[in-house]
Amino acid sequence: MKGDRVLCQATSAELTKFGLTAGLTNYASHYATGLLIARRLLKKLGMDALYKGVEKVNAEYFEIEEKEDRQPFRAVLDVGLAHTTTGMRTFGALKGAVDGGISVPHSESRFPGWADGEEGDDGKYDAKVHRERILGAHVDKYMGELKGDSDAYKKQFAKWDECLKKSGAKSVEALYT
Repeated sequence: MKGDRVLCQATSAELTKFGLTAGLTNYASHYATGLLIARRLLKKLGMDALYKGVEKVNAEYFEIEEKEDRQPFRAVLDVGLAHTTTGMRTFGALKGAVDGGISVPHSESRFPGWADGEEGDDGKYDAKVHRERILGAHVDKYMGELKGDSDAYKKQFAKWDECLKKSGAKSVEALYT
């Protein structure tokens, strides 16, 4: 009856502190925001050293293993009234939170890279496709496709160019890494 209790929060606008000044609404930014909230929450609860999450982003299925000292922090994703579709950005934040060390019930079937199987077959998950989304490789690819049309490129990616120059990264993937 009292409602939810907010322990901490994060927004993608905070990613500007880490050098990301463009593309704050894409899948990769949602992942990074989920990672940020996970690390912030675990630090606040004094569990950051106990539950570190993944060391390197590989997009493989990851689940927090319980330690004897303390149970992992468990959360449930609530998308409200939003229609959930495979690959939606909200699932990027979910994956970031899980990779950051929070235990959230989930399956791979909602991540980019999931392909439904034939009748009677469960389907298949391609972690490489998901990893490309997490690190913004799809943005790099589209930037490369538009380079030939300089007007369209400048209109679409002027802020990205400025962001990459400022950070010293050669690609969007390098920036997120």
